[in-house]
Amino acid sequence: MSETTVRTVRSGSFLIEEGDPGSIFVPEHFDQEESMVGDTVEKFVTEKVIPRLDAINAQEDGVLAGLVREIGELGIFMADVPEEFNGLGLSKKGIMRVAEKVGLGGSFTPACLVQSGIGGLPIIYFGTDAQREKYLEGIMTAELITAYALTEPESGSDALSAQSTAVWDDAKNAYILNGTKQFITNAGFADLFIVFAKVDGEHFTCFILEKDMDGFSLGAEEHKMGLKGSSTRSLIFEDVAVPKENVLGEVGKGHRIAFNVLNIGRLKLAPAVLGGMKTTLQDGVKYAGERHQFKKPLTDFGLIKQKIAGAAMRIYCTESMVYRTADVIDQHIEAKKEKGETDPLAPTVEALKELAVECSINKVYSSEALDWIVDEMLQVHGGYGYISEYPVEAAYRDSRINRIWEGTSEINRMIITGSLLTRAMKGELPLLPEIKKITDELMARKPRGEMPEGLLGVEKESLVNAKKIALFAAGVAAQKFMTNLQDQQEVLAWVADMVIQVFAMESADASARGRTRCSGDRGPGGGGTDCGRRGYADH
Repeated sequence: MSETTVRTVRSGSFLIEEGDPGSIFVPEHFDQEESMVGDTVEKFVTEKVIPRLDAINAQEDGVLAGLVREIGELGIFMADVPEEFNGLGLSKKGIMRVAEKVGLGGSFTPACLVQSGIGGLPIIYFGTDAQREKYLEGIMTAELITAYALTEPESGSDALSAQSTAVWDDAKNAYILNGTKQFITNAGFADLFIVFAKVDGEHFTCFILEKDMDGFSLGAEEHKMGLKGSSTRSLIFEDVAVPKENVLGEVGKGHRIAFNVLNIGRLKLAPAVLGGMKTTLQDGVKYAGERHQFKKPLTDFGLIKQKIAGAAMRIYCTESMVYRTADVIDQHIEAKKEKGETDPLAPTVEALKELAVECSINKVYSSEALDWIVDEMLQVHGGYGYISEYPVEAAYRDSRINRIWEGTSEINRMIITGSLLTRAMKGELPLLPEIKKITDELMARKPRGEMPEGLLGVEKESLVNAKKIALFAAGVAAQKFMTNLQDQQEVLAWVADMVIQVFAMESADASARGRTRCSGDRGPGGGGTDCGRRGYADH
């Protein structure tokens, strides 16, 4: 790829720049390898996982762990690993497709997301050569199943207030770890645990623990509202001796791992949620077409059509946002490589850090969109939706956790607005000049121009105005509260909601325009030529 073809997009720039429909990535653009890997995952989940969901949800011994290892044998957990470390080195777009297909699998989903994300990637991105040599092959094949242990009984969103401690013991030549972790996914069958504790009660640090270490034990399985097949237990550390070779990263720098890994988790959660959305809508439409009332199918009633349309809209927005973000990350990585970066890992870490706001936006929008969809599709089912025989009952319960883990919706809203305003104050994102321009425009009371004509003209004008409103509101808030703005959580959340909707609107608009371009000059069932990639009709 030549240097002129690589775009680098600053986080939050969508608020002040016009999106280019010609550059937006849509799923129809997947190359052959990305499509093949996604199809492999979908086939596995459809044929191997879904028929065993009852056994998974009953937590029958060995079923879920066995399926994780079985899909690992297909090489799926190699997707995120650079080719330099014997992985597939798949693009972030391809990885999002894998996550979307994994999202079809109910309680199987979180087990895979942890293995391919927050549980396995810390060793890949932050481990030493010796640590990768020891653990990486096992992680890629799922011979070693992983878990991520950050949350504690008294520290959830405030992760850095963790009470678990690690004290160096000269005699044992190891750190002695004590404390408790809570709500840890995969805990019941994991072999490796990414654990955070404070060295000497002060320096937040990450450790790699193995399940057989003396003094390391598990609590009982938690009885959860949803995702009943997922293993969720507490971890108990009683004088666990952890050799210094198992420190991940640097002592006192565990926050770098924790926060970067959470960006990865948020990035992957959105497409996984997207997979659940699509399945739930399909179930709802199928039921509505088969169920008759007043001598006609439910799909003939206007209010049912409205629910289906609302679900389809949210799915389209989520899909557009997810693959747009992944494509931007890919281009950041490619740009770093073109500038001579030889470290195969650093560009990804830097790109995820840069796009942290977009990762949070995707996480909030997708998780709340899924909740809306499962609620409305349950309503379409009526009383049958409340019966466990129907998939929507489990989907309704399963969806609720997505607004809590990987950072609550509230925390992510604070990240969105706080990060954007911080970047603006530092001059890293020129929001302030744009806010002043909009304010001056409003004060001048310029007359409204003519509404744009043509395809999506009204929608385009609405998007432009939505950006102005979001920026104006952010500017007024900053001016009114100044240095105390960080304490105005309600205001920050309202601004975040506007920013989220702007990103959703622009992503959907650009995706629609991009697809329209690609579908030009095509006969029935033919391939597109305008965009040089596979066209919309090909799917």
